[in-house]
Amino acid sequence: MTAQISFDANPSGSAENAAGLDAAALVISSDGHASAAMRSYKDYLPAKLHEEFADFCALWDDKGGLPSETRSLVMQFDPEELERWDQEIVEPGRIAGYGNMSARLTELDRQGIAAEVLFPDFGRPFEIKPLIARLLGYSPRQELIDAGNRAYNRWLAEFCSQAPERFAPLAAVSFSDVDETVAEIRWAHAAGLRGIVLPCFDDAVPLFDRRFDPVWATLAELGMPANCHIAISSVTTHAPALPELPHPTVAARVHVPRILFFAHQMLGHFIWGGVLERHPDLQVAFTEMGSDWVVPELRSMDYVLEGSWARRDIREIISLRPSEYWQRQCHLGSSIFSRAEIEARGEIGLDKMMLGMDFPHHEGTWAGAPNATTLDYLQATLGAAQVPVGEARQLLSGNASALWKFDTDHLQHVADRIGPTMRDVLSVPDVDRFPRGDVHKPNSAAV
Repeated sequence: MTAQISFDANPSGSAENAAGLDAAALVISSDGHASAAMRSYKDYLPAKLHEEFADFCALWDDKGGLPSETRSLVMQFDPEELERWDQEIVEPGRIAGYGNMSARLTELDRQGIAAEVLFPDFGRPFEIKPLIARLLGYSPRQELIDAGNRAYNRWLAEFCSQAPERFAPLAAVSFSDVDETVAEIRWAHAAGLRGIVLPCFDDAVPLFDRRFDPVWATLAELGMPANCHIAISSVTTHAPALPELPHPTVAARVHVPRILFFAHQMLGHFIWGGVLERHPDLQVAFTEMGSDWVVPELRSMDYVLEGSWARRDIREIISLRPSEYWQRQCHLGSSIFSRAEIEARGEIGLDKMMLGMDFPHHEGTWAGAPNATTLDYLQATLGAAQVPVGEARQLLSGNASALWKFDTDHLQHVADRIGPTMRDVLSVPDVDRFPRGDVHKPNSAAV
């Protein structure tokens, strides 16, 4: 049977809605990142790779760095913002939550976040940020990529076992060997991981290739969603050329739209490739890719099926309208969300959007402006858009808890201890704390 996810939202203006404003806000972030200190992974790697790993660690020390470390941000931000980031975030140890559970829970409590879906970051064994890797000509062989993924997954399972109710960790897999991928997914499920994050697929072997059907069938059987995350997942492994640029910041403006495009194309591969038709219980989430892009995308897809000159026997591949597959099987990890996206929630899909805080990344809700918090960000988006309390509950936790199987009874006790009230969250701010960043972004194409 196809999985059904439903919600009971409170109508705006009802007595129950008014009473709900005084309840603690249960916030589940659909987008968080965790990573160990690089050398900590040695214990999770086979002994035969230890010498190569030592060589890699020397490269990491010189050219690597997690995305939230100041040295990784130098080419992106103004000097005064880097100084603020150092003083407010790095020096007080607030990004130590990458791999230290005590520090992470302290920061989550401070932000009023009860639970997180956890992704890897660019910092798994034998991995450095793609742009740096290309500049260095560094390309690890598949054996090292697969060993790095397995090491990360085992570290992540141990990391989250310290507070299992508060995390939905996702396994990293490469799809390089289908039998090994299926085995790793079954190991991850037994170890308490809740889903997988998809890799970049080879153009010659797209995700809809029938050889991958055992992977999708296993995920559906185990109730583990597949997640596409910007910069981690794509329909292609082909990297764009690196032309000479007039300014360092232009690099992101030139390359990020391309990265977004190929990440968004994963939806088309899932639908037109017949994956969602063949595996009706498979659930797929699209995270940190914006939210509003799905509206024209689905409108266009439906038209191809119903109004274009496309051959009618395409229905041998898909029996439903693309928008029906979306409704049945797809979800949005809406990180980092803007006020415009919140205001368009009805058109995008209130039952699809799961707000994400992106801890511990610079652009996240938790520290995106001087002395700002996630509560400030929520007020600048949900509060400013005057979202009714029932709808806010769906965006903040209802959709995520249903998909990722969080124990909301337990988490509500956490929220009662750490969280602001819904009235706090939905208060209209009287000052603009976020003149830069994603709050005022007009749409998901404005990168």
